Amino acid sequence: MINFKETEDEILKFWEKNKIFEKSVKKKSPKGAYIFYDGPPFITGLPHYGTILPSIIKDAVPRFWTMKGFSVERVWGWDCHGLPAENQVEKELGLKNKTDIEKLGVGKFVGACKNYVNNVSEQWNWYIDSIGRWVDMKKAYRTMDLNFMESVIWGFKELYKKGLIYEGYRSSLHCPRCATPLSKFEITMDAGSYKNVTELSAVVKFKLKDSTKLKVSSAEVLAWTTTPWTLPGNLALAINKKIKYVLINIDNKNYILAKDRINEMLKNIDFKIIKEFLGNELIGLEYESLFDLENKEINENKNIYKIYHEDFVNIEDGTGVVHIAPNFGEDDFESGKKHKLPLVDLMDDSGIYTEQSGNWKGFYFKDAGKEVLRRLGDKLFSKFNYTHSYPFCHRCSTSLIYKTQKAWYLNTDMIRKELLKTNETINWVPDYFKQGRFKYNLETAPHWCLSRSRYWGSPIPVWKCEKCEEIKVAGSIKEIEKLSGKKVNDLHRPEIDKHKFKCKCGGVMNRVLEILDCWFESGSMPYAQWHYPFERKKDLKKIYPADFITEYTGQLRGWFYYLNVLSNSLFNSVSFKNVIVTGVLAGNDGRKMSKSYGNYPDPKETIEKYGGDAMRMYFLNSPVINGGDMNIDEKGIKDSLRKNVMLLNNIYEFYEPYNKKTSVKKISSENILDKWIVSRLNELIKTITENMEKYDLPSATKPITQFIEDLSVVYIRQNRERINNEEKEAIITLKFILENLSKVIAPFMPFISENIWQKLNLFNFKNKNQSVHLQSWPEFDIKKIDKKLIKNMETAREIISITLKEREINKIPLKQPLQKLEVKCSDLPKRYIEIILKETNIKEIELKKSKEISVKLDLKITPELEAEGYAREMSRQVQAFRKKLGLNKKDKIELFLLVDDKFKKILDTQEKFIKERTNSIKLHIVTTNKERFKNKTFFNIKDKRGEIGIVIK
Repeated sequence: MINFKETEDEILKFWEKNKIFEKSVKKKSPKGAYIFYDGPPFITGLPHYGTILPSIIKDAVPRFWTMKGFSVERVWGWDCHGLPAENQVEKELGLKNKTDIEKLGVGKFVGACKNYVNNVSEQWNWYIDSIGRWVDMKKAYRTMDLNFMESVIWGFKELYKKGLIYEGYRSSLHCPRCATPLSKFEITMDAGSYKNVTELSAVVKFKLKDSTKLKVSSAEVLAWTTTPWTLPGNLALAINKKIKYVLINIDNKNYILAKDRINEMLKNIDFKIIKEFLGNELIGLEYESLFDLENKEINENKNIYKIYHEDFVNIEDGTGVVHIAPNFGEDDFESGKKHKLPLVDLMDDSGIYTEQSGNWKGFYFKDAGKEVLRRLGDKLFSKFNYTHSYPFCHRCSTSLIYKTQKAWYLNTDMIRKELLKTNETINWVPDYFKQGRFKYNLETAPHWCLSRSRYWGSPIPVWKCEKCEEIKVAGSIKEIEKLSGKKVNDLHRPEIDKHKFKCKCGGVMNRVLEILDCWFESGSMPYAQWHYPFERKKDLKKIYPADFITEYTGQLRGWFYYLNVLSNSLFNSVSFKNVIVTGVLAGNDGRKMSKSYGNYPDPKETIEKYGGDAMRMYFLNSPVINGGDMNIDEKGIKDSLRKNVMLLNNIYEFYEPYNKKTSVKKISSENILDKWIVSRLNELIKTITENMEKYDLPSATKPITQFIEDLSVVYIRQNRERINNEEKEAIITLKFILENLSKVIAPFMPFISENIWQKLNLFNFKNKNQSVHLQSWPEFDIKKIDKKLIKNMETAREIISITLKEREINKIPLKQPLQKLEVKCSDLPKRYIEIILKETNIKEIELKKSKEISVKLDLKITPELEAEGYAREMSRQVQAFRKKLGLNKKDKIELFLLVDDKFKKILDTQEKFIKERTNSIKLHIVTTNKERFKNKTFFNIKDKRGEIGIVIK
């Protein structure tokens, strides 16, 4: 088998040596610029199928629009900052947490992050080249570069000036190991960040201070929690005023819970219902605290330890009563804010209770849960294991907590209407994401927490006076230098932290220590990659919006979202016009791809084995392109190679002997097969063009595989005799088809298309200015799409297919002629009958009109038919032997067939047929032979055995 990867490597050398990619970008572009954003991948690790898939789309679409007459700049980008890189460096240096980093020194740690990023990026080139992707990696933007970071801090300041960014307390997900807040979108991007865990949950008794309103001497409210470690932070209880509650008696003690939760929460417990009432009657009742926090700010607040109404309380689980700890939950925080509960930070960044929590000081939150259950004593009503979904850090797999913390936020409420409005202008592929998941994200997105309590990232450019707390936001290097009086060489920590400003009050302004969420950088890439507004200030229309972007479904909560937030808030613009959202790739067993599972083929080995074109067509034809999830399947890639690349290569090899004699000026053949294949070609170009313009890649690429099959199995097989006889119209038609086919498949199979186009035009990679990828997109001629012709051919092919199946069922090989075929179908012109007869090896057809297609074979094989069948199979085996000897079609031979007497009599009747089929000047059918042949082989046809001898003339 041909090593297609070796051929592809030669083509890569040709492209690089002659700067074909650069020429494609710089060539005349009558239709102007086509803007494409390349979402920067995290620089950690090597490419995998999840990064190869979007890279294939990112290449195919720009190639198409380039051939359509646009100039498409394609510059690579690297997402360098954030926890992905930090975690890798921590592993390399043996660091376990932030304390270890601080001991090492922030400067050394940041330096190690820089080195790591620089070392990893070089390893990507082989993969990107080998899948045929054209992208400028030499001029790649990096989010860690000084110019990029300066544009990022400019963006921050602009948003601050607009009142969109503020510092405040909010509740957000927090990783205790990484010791930093995280975005909820960041965690929910991928499956696996939330896991089902089984832990002890608790039903806790909260004793009312005064139960007279309920007409009992005492009562306790039952509240259920799956996170007992949050109970030291309890400051209120929440009920729903519309829910029915009951006062029940168990062993002479009174308890309150929702009526609809009795059966679930009181299994196997005898109880008596004393009273039933709406939750409204519980509002305002006070209860005794579970633990004494000994905190003055908490204890002096008059709103604590009361029952409040909240709409989020339901009867789907628990007791219908929710314990409120404003420090440890989104709903809790909002409830605390609404009811003016004190906000005291009870836990540090590492998930350890602080001295503000009194006797809980020093407890890690996980350990605190067990101690809470012990200390509750008789305040614990019940405890039981409960399985629930819980968030984990997507980088270090640590259990996350909701923690109220002071941080910098972007107020998404202020731009939500505009985000929803601009979303309506985007062409989403598939379209259900527009009104589905993405719209829901826009409607429900919380305020964006921009702060990260880490080290490797763009700085939050805020300086705060240590004396009067005056704030100064700097949006450029020049501004920082002017305010600090020192030159800025690096915007990373700790260098940026050395720049201090003088406050008008006489105090010193220090930079806040947080860095920016790296999604702020990814969302800034459209303008930051060009160092806007410090450069290309007049080119905003060339920056926004993008004509096209693509990534997988996880980016609905990630890059797609943040791009739109920043483009709308900074420039009042939608971020992109068209977006392809791919699904998620899983291993061949349906699980997440993992080396430990061994459930996916190594990407490098797969590319080396099958080549880039085969992998491209495998993905481009798959449902994963249109948002569906898919298991990776090596067999599918192998089939893609066979059906597309190998078959196309075979077609060209068949045609090649006639190529130098052929030039295409005009196609004017009246031959039915020539007209059909030209019609099919124009139909193919039309289908691909229309679907590419709609960004429907599977609908654009699937017809290619079918066309290649039609060209090989129908057109060439039916025309083999015409082409072998060098019939001009047949050869010109085939060259015309191959020339245009090489152009129309160029965006999808860039290697084989280049190879065929170069050979067809006799350039053979020797002309540095010639490439199929520098050609214009072929135009289809609607007048040449004969739908009736195509429909009739489809009918003929269906009849052929059914007939061949009938042969297979009756175990009659195709080489064996049959006399008659009865066909029922709608009217079919005579010229299609000839095609059916030839393809099915049948002598005559009897046509009967019918709406449905059906066939009936005459299975009787006469001696004459049997003889012809033997002759056909004998000719096939001789031709196979000729090929093995390296003979071409024109080479003459003298043929000897050594057979028994009975078989000789049969073959003697077919002598002329065998001579013509095998290009023999002489044919000797003998029963004995004394000659010893240099070129000899054995044949085996049914029950007949013998020898084939060839003398080359």
